[in-house]
Amino acid sequence: MFAEIVGSTFSSGDQVSASDDLNAAQILQPDCVNRNFMDIEDNVDRHAANNLSGFRWKRVLNPTGPQPRPRHGHRAINIKELMVVFGGGNEGIVDELHVYNTVTNQWYVPVLKGDVPNGCAAYGFVVEGTRMFVFGGMIEYGKYSNELYELQATKWEWRKMYPESPDSGLPPCPRLGHSFTMVGEKIFLFGGLANESDDPKNNIPKYLNDLYILDTRGVHSHNGKWIVPKTYGDSPPPRESHTGISFASKVTGNLNLLIYGGMSGCRLGDLWLLDTDSMTWSKPRTLGPAPLPRSLHSSTMIANKMYVFGGWVPLVINDSKSTTEREWKCTNTLAVLDLETMTWDNVTLDTVEENVPRARAGHCAVGIQSRLYVWSGRDGYRKAWNNQVRVRHSVSEHIFYLFRIDIFYKMNYYKAK
Repeated sequence: MFAEIVGSTFSSGDQVSASDDLNAAQILQPDCVNRNFMDIEDNVDRHAANNLSGFRWKRVLNPTGPQPRPRHGHRAINIKELMVVFGGGNEGIVDELHVYNTVTNQWYVPVLKGDVPNGCAAYGFVVEGTRMFVFGGMIEYGKYSNELYELQATKWEWRKMYPESPDSGLPPCPRLGHSFTMVGEKIFLFGGLANESDDPKNNIPKYLNDLYILDTRGVHSHNGKWIVPKTYGDSPPPRESHTGISFASKVTGNLNLLIYGGMSGCRLGDLWLLDTDSMTWSKPRTLGPAPLPRSLHSSTMIANKMYVFGGWVPLVINDSKSTTEREWKCTNTLAVLDLETMTWDNVTLDTVEENVPRARAGHCAVGIQSRLYVWSGRDGYRKAWNNQVRVRHSVSEHIFYLFRIDIFYKMNYYKAK
């Protein structure tokens, strides 16, 4: 899936001094909120979210600072108004870390210290407070990782972690394309793709559906501990390049892990829910028009809804609902799942074409307050019979640009105070 990443390595961008890293703790303080950030733009219906129409993509114009080169297979998280992007590649896998400040419209490259990990793609990336965790991913073609790193944003220092093995069973094997999701105070690792061959050049793919919990709190805060939980119900089938999000049930109050889509020989469009209180898997029934099956998409939580953007989807035949897995292409559609009612809907966009993100897969997306940000990725289509990838402008400006879409809800924070 990510073989096209391997090649020459990017050079790093300009760096900023340690004193300019975050401007350091100021933006991380709980009371540091940009009061103008959520001002509603002209000509946008404040009640658009009620009927999922009137959403407007906007290309982020004139950002300052050293901008990251286009790539795919990278990941991003947000810390308040900051979007942190790490890894991925286009002509080689990189270990670069860039930060975008959504308040000042500025990119910068922090000065990193400590055990900087190798460049990786299709890895797991989560954040808890100012602690970021990176697990696994591809470090070169056929060679995957099961290493765990922590990055502390208050001083931009990397640290390699050596988590304890589970009380029973083995720790996670090296993998890529897994989900790595913060659920409450623990991290849930699910699925991915492993290489069963000892020779990286002789790749024997194995799709996974194993589940691990990583405890990084209390006595395990320094190195962490892997847990193999006992689960109930039917588990999701093996897959990679899926997404995982967490949300609290409005009915039970329990925290849930929601797995969506992915790839397992063909693209998947199923949803699987794990109640992390009872550790029971279920397959929720959904209403509304479900989006096409997909992989290498993004799923982003904003309020009580999951926004699914882009990814590889099967080619639709003759404008009908029938699809073929012999050919697939990237998409730029945006679908939303209401997590209270489990109802799908496709978002009707009110925008001019030049502001709409190009169809893409392997991009990153984050939700910051009421905005969804999407950056980079790759476009093209793939033919299954010879595994050929035909890429159109994979490093074009459209794939380079950062886009955002404003999601407006009747919520206490949606209006600037």
